[in-house]
Formats: sequence, C-alpha cells, structure tokens
Amino acid sequence: MNRRFPRSLLSLSILSALVLPPMALAQDATPAAAQQPTSSQEATELDTVTVTALRQSLETAQSLKQDATMVVDSIVAEDIGKLPDNSVADALQRVTGVQIAQGNQGETTSVVIRGLPNVITTLNGREIFSSSGRGFAFQNLPATAVRTLSVYKTSEASLPLGGIAGLVDIQLRRPFDFDGREVAGTYTATHSKYGGSVDPNASLLFSDRWDTDAGEFGALVNFGYQAKDYAYDAVWGDFPKVVTTGTGEPIRTSDGNLIAAPNGWGTSYNDGYRERGAFNYALQWKPREDTEIYLEGLYDWVRDSYSNAFYFTFPVGAVTPSQLGVGSHCYPNQLEGALQGQTICDASNGVWTGDTYAATSTQAHKQRGQDIQNALGLKWDGDQLHLSTEFSRTSGYYRDENFIIDTFLSGPITTVWEGTSGRHQNWYLQGDPALDPSRFYLNGLFQTWGYSYGEENSWRGDGHFDFIDGPIASLQFGLRYADRNAEAKGSVELSTPPPGGAGTGNITANPNPDNQVIARLPGLDFFCSKRGNDALHQKWLTPCYDTLIDSADYLRTLYGLQPGLAAENPGRFFDIGEEKLAGYLQAKYDTEMFGLRVDGLVGVRVERVERDLNAYSFDASTGIYSPISRNTKDTNTLPNASMNLHFNDEWQLRLVAAKTLSYPDFGALNPSISLNPGTINRAGIAASGNPDLTPIESMNYDASLEWYFSPVGYTSLGLFYRDIDGYIQNYVTNVVIGGEDFELSSPQSAGSGHLQGVEFAWQQTFDFLPGAWSGLGAQFNYTYIDGSTRSPQFIGGPETSRPLQNVSKNNYNAVLFWENYGVSARLAYGYRSRYIDFFTQPTVAGNEDQVEPASSLDFSISYDVTPRQTVILSATNLLGNNLHQFWGDGDTRPRDIRFQDQTIGLGYRFKL
Repeated sequence: MNRRFPRSLLSLSILSALVLPPMALAQDATPAAAQQPTSSQEATELDTVTVTALRQSLETAQSLKQDATMVVDSIVAEDIGKLPDNSVADALQRVTGVQIAQGNQGETTSVVIRGLPNVITTLNGREIFSSSGRGFAFQNLPATAVRTLSVYKTSEASLPLGGIAGLVDIQLRRPFDFDGREVAGTYTATHSKYGGSVDPNASLLFSDRWDTDAGEFGALVNFGYQAKDYAYDAVWGDFPKVVTTGTGEPIRTSDGNLIAAPNGWGTSYNDGYRERGAFNYALQWKPREDTEIYLEGLYDWVRDSYSNAFYFTFPVGAVTPSQLGVGSHCYPNQLEGALQGQTICDASNGVWTGDTYAATSTQAHKQRGQDIQNALGLKWDGDQLHLSTEFSRTSGYYRDENFIIDTFLSGPITTVWEGTSGRHQNWYLQGDPALDPSRFYLNGLFQTWGYSYGEENSWRGDGHFDFIDGPIASLQFGLRYADRNAEAKGSVELSTPPPGGAGTGNITANPNPDNQVIARLPGLDFFCSKRGNDALHQKWLTPCYDTLIDSADYLRTLYGLQPGLAAENPGRFFDIGEEKLAGYLQAKYDTEMFGLRVDGLVGVRVERVERDLNAYSFDASTGIYSPISRNTKDTNTLPNASMNLHFNDEWQLRLVAAKTLSYPDFGALNPSISLNPGTINRAGIAASGNPDLTPIESMNYDASLEWYFSPVGYTSLGLFYRDIDGYIQNYVTNVVIGGEDFELSSPQSAGSGHLQGVEFAWQQTFDFLPGAWSGLGAQFNYTYIDGSTRSPQFIGGPETSRPLQNVSKNNYNAVLFWENYGVSARLAYGYRSRYIDFFTQPTVAGNEDQVEPASSLDFSISYDVTPRQTVILSATNLLGNNLHQFWGDGDTRPRDIRFQDQTIGLGYRFKL
C-alpha cells in the first residue's frame, strides 16, 4: 500500500511531471525496468478491479490514442447505446480541442476543431457529407448507432483531403464486433424546459454471426428514432448607430459627445417539432481466414416543421427620443464619415414615441432531408502484403419550404428600451399594441423554397507491405477516385405587396384600411399569441404557423399570386461537378535512436481536382441574371512526416508536420445573389457566393508529450501551430441594388494567417482509494488557441491583421464520474470562451460580431437492475446558461440573448 500511494500522488502532480526533461526520462528507463517485480505486483492488484462498461470504454479510447501514429482523441461506447450525450455532435464536445455551438433550432449544428470549422467527416473510414455541402450534419446521426468517435488533429497521406482543422471518423458497429448473437435496445423519454413536452429517443439493434461450410457470415441491423418539441427564443438589438433627432441631427451629451443606441429591437422565436430516424446495416463474410467481403450502409432522415416568429420595432432615427439615458462607456466612433473619430458613448435606456415601424412576422418552415451511403468492400491479408478495395455511393438532399406574411402595427407606437441589464436587450411596446388584433395590417408576402442535392460515386484501393527486417516497418500505398456532383435550386425572397395596395407615405401613420387583418380575413383564425421572457416582458400576436401552411394557396390568391410554390429563381441555382483522383505513398518506420524506440510515418499525397461550375451571375445595375460557367483544374501535393519517440512503455513524444488543404464549400462558390428587401429604416439582406475562392492551405506542426501511467490513466501536453493561407471569411458590406440599400454577405479568401495553441488532457480512475471510492474517476482537458489572418477590415478596405473567426482562446471540459455496484454516474462541465462569429457591416463599434457561448453542466446516472437491464436518468444544462452575442467587444452593446434549453430524461437500456 505504501508503494502505491506515492505513485498516485505523482499521477495527480501533472504539471510538474510534464516538464521533466525528456532525456532524464530516457535515463530513468533502465531503473524502471529493474523495478519489474513492483510493476508486476501492481498489475496484479489492478486486475482485481471490476471491469465496467465505462472503464472499458475509457481504456479502449486511451489505447487508441497511445497506439495511433497521429495525434488522435477518441470516445468509445463499449456498451451498446452508451455513447455519452444525446447526439454525435454533443458527444464531440468532450474531445480535447473540439468546440460546439447550437443553431437557431435548439440543437448542436456547429463543430470546430481547435477553432477551425474546416472539418472532414468519414464513416467507417470513407467520406460522408450531407446534401450539397462538404461537411456532415452530425446531428443527423443518433448517438446510439455509434461505437467510436475519433478526432484526428494531424494528417497523414492515407487520410482524405478536405479538413485543415482535422478529421472526424465515425465507426458504426459490425457483426464481427460481437462474439455471437446480440439483441439490444434503448428508450429514453426526455422533457425539455422550453419545448414543454416529453419526447422519445429509441434504438434497436440485431446482430448475429454463423460458421458455415462457405465460411463465416455476420449480419447486423440497427434502427434509431428521436423526436423533439422545441422552443428556442432569441431577443436582439439591431446594429448600434448614432442617435439623431427625427430630422437627422445628432444628439449629444452635455460634454458634446455623440450617443450610440441600437437601430431597433426585436425577438426571434423558433417553435417546432422535429423527427430524426436512422437505419444502418452491415453484412460480413469471411470465406477464408485471410479474406473478408463486406456490404454496409447508412440511411438517415429528418423532418422538421417550425415557426420562426419575429416581433420588432425600429424607432431610432425615425423620431426624436422623449427619454434617453447615457452610460459611461465611451470610445472613438469607428463609422466612416464626418463624425468618424469623435467620442461616442453608449446609451443606457430610452423611449421613442411616434409613427414608427413595428411589426410581427411568421416564417412557416417545412424542412426535409436525408443522407444515404452504401459501400461494398474486399480485404485480403497475406503474410506480408495486405490489400483492400471498396466501392461506395453517397447521396443526400435537403429541402426547405418557407411561407411568410408580415403584419405591421398602426401608429403611434411607443418603444420603451429599459437597457441591457442581464447583458441582453430589455424592451417592450407601451400599452401592449401587439395584443390588439385591430392594430394589425397586412404587409408583404414572401414565399421561398430551396432544394440542395449531392451525390458521389467513389472507388479506393489501399495496401501495405510489411517488411520483416530493417528500419522500414511497412510501405503504404493507395489510389482514390471520386466523382462528385452538387446542385441547388430555389426561389428568392421577393416581397409581394398586400392585396389592398402598399399604400403611400408613412404606412404606420396612415395604414390602408383595405389591409386591416380582421377586416380582410374575416373568419380566418389568423393570429396566435407568443410568450414573453426575461428580456421581453410582454406577450404578442403573430400569424399562426398552421394557418399559413394550411391556407397558403388561399393567401397567395388573395395577394394576386398563382397557387403553389413560388417560381424558381436563377439566384438560387448552381450545378457543380467535381472529379478527384488521388494517390499516396507512405513509409512507416520503426527503429532505434540513442537507445530509444522511434517510429512514425513519412509520406506524400497527390490529388488532382477538376471542377465544372454552372450558375448565374447578377448585374445589379440591370437586375438581369446571366449564365456563367467556370472550369478549373488543380493539382495539390501534400507531404507529411511524423516521429514518435518512446522513452519507455509509459512516456512518448510525438512530432508531426503535414500540409493540409480545405476546398471551398460548393454553395460558397455560387456567384449569384439572393435578395430580401428591407423595411422603412432597415436595409435589405442579400447573400452571394464567390467563384474565385481558392482552397485554404495550411502547414501544420504538432508536438505532444504523453504519459500513460495506468490502463485508465494518462496525461498529455500538446503544442500546435498552423500556417494558413487563403482562409475564407464572410463579410457584410453595404451595397445598392436596384436603387435599394442592402447588406450583402459574401465570402472572401482572406489571405495569410496563423493559428497556434496548447492542449492539455488528463484522465484517471482512483482505483487506489478504499471501498466504494475506488469507483471514482475524473477527466479534464484544456485548449488555448490564438490566431489571426491578414485580411481587409471590410471588402475593398485596407488589409489589417484580424482575429480568425470561430476561435475561442480558452476551452475546457471537466468530467467527474463514479462507477461501482452497478451504478454509473457522470457530471460533465464544458466551457468555451468568447469568439468572433462573423464580420458585420461597419458600425460605430467596428464590424465584429462576438459570441459568448453558453457553458453547460450535464449529469447522468444509471443503475444496472440486472446485468442486461439498465435504467438511466440524465439532465442537460443544469445551470440554465444562455448564449450572449455582442456588437464588438465589451458587454454594453448586446446583440442577442439565446435561451438555451434544459432537459431531463429517463431511459431504459436492455440486452437479450
């Protein structure tokens, strides 16, 4: 016992241990070997520890990391359906260096590795994507289907191109993973705070294998289903601007300073019902011990129907404020013009009364999508030569239909802005005019739809030859051919005036009586009430989702349009074909250097890409779309080299250098433009792609020092540096199209940049503790990231050094777990610091849109009622943290607060 206690203390003294000079460790290798009896005794004692599913998962993941030739971190579900978290996307946040973010429909949609979103995904080793994009929607795949998630943070020649950030490999289960027949299932009922319902999440797996005269066969099928009622509220403040009177004269403080306030205030509520399903299968046949033939596939689908309801007011600059408070936060006005550089102070509250524009609107969305992949492969293992080949086909589509009717309120309107207490905008309309149906008038009708589709047929052949003697352990080689097509089409949001005519002059002061909702739509259940929240302290009316969907043809006819969908518009069309031929050659070496074992890889991958783009360009002066075609050819050579230096069986140092590349998204290459006209004092929204985008290239350098001190115990310290060229960033600029003002969002190849950082990870089970405490364990990982790029501050502006988008400097996860006596409990906290979401149009505060994401504390506990039956209780976002978004730095100019959901679930897992 006395021998083990100091060893345990040493394992907890992580920082001091990591700074030990490597040469000193090498010198200690011989004495460590001399203490073999002690090590053997300890190994015998550890064998008495009960091997549980959680411990086995952690041990397997640790072995994958230790034995990998690259810098790899994995999550393993040894028990069926026991991957942590509810979705694949959520589970990835537990991996060192991975950050996630939620989308506006209340689920994780963004996964970045070390601050970069340029991630490629493989399924059982082959590329997979969703619809016309290059990435895979991780939320499409239920976590219950997954055995292993591995995040490759460095690259080597056999891995496909596409992700300068890294690669995520998803391994599904196969029948030969099991000793024999396996039947398993899960069912979880989850209640969400804002959705308010109890939602199902279920899976069922069947697997078996048979020995026959024709060889060994295996078959597996797995089904997954989940549904969710969700509600995702956001309350926002429009861009900060100089406060003026109704005639446009700037209002100043007693000190002569300018004053800044939001252009307006609003809400965006997403309420919907979403279903996801998945089916995967695998067939394996080994006619001989050295040969395997397999056929496997995945099908997943999503059905999402949701209401995106808006309530907003835009009084600033339209009328003179009757009350205006000013805070102490002052700075130079960054907006170009006569007032540039003058001191401007942020307003703290205000009241505006007049015939200003206030409105509600409902976007009624119906979304459908699916991903399909099938693969047929053959593996042959000789004594030294190993060969494999595989044909695969991947396809997927995504369709969104959106029907919108805007309604505005008759004046006068009194907007009360209470300030930014709680680091969010607090506002309401005095007198609750948005609850009076008689105050509502019809405005524009918008109908838009979009359809995207992608498919790829690919073949690959791989092999390696093992050498019996010499420093070269094996020679790896392979070819890959892929024929990819991505296409999209749809309509563009163009406003159709209301049936009574748009009206003249100030429509708020003098609304057209022919457009009054209750008079124009008698007997139609048109309005639904929306809730208030901590930022908006009142209820409000907006067009009902069901009414818009069920009465779409009637409403289109009322607006003088043909029934059915809006006509296709060239602004949403592109058809891109891409052929890739790649080959690689790589040597794996294993030798000795200075008495230490050294292994690694040296290789090169060469890939030729031919791309044909067909789309339409837009002439803003004439409003005419013209066909455009682009044909490009490119050859990329990407070398790599790595070295793993093994000081002993526990300590090793990895050094990796590799060139990586990410291709632009297909949609980002589309040169056409989509338009959403503006309101009285808010510019329209426009978006376009850029056919001149070039691939993002990066030279990557990594070093990782790792100590594996027990089967479920390690610590590692890693350094990384990325020298990036052509990083693609989105910009928002002010443009005039057809005589109207628009804020145009478009991507640009930003120029050269760099990203660097430090990673630290620690994992341990405290087996040395007495009794029940021996089931205790912990995990911790931390990543520091810093990066910048040389790019224009705005399109056409001077080039400056700017931070990289999506990069949070500080990121960490802390997990405390306990597993003993059939009970498994896990408490996990994840934190990601502030980052730049995108670059906006220029404002008084600059053009950075910064996000402070919601940190999350999650908990789960399970109990094995029998060896094959388990009950589970889980909860997410226990602290109720929300996402905060800001215009520029500081907390004085909130843009959004997004209310993140809290869930609690009760589940049952079984195996027969």
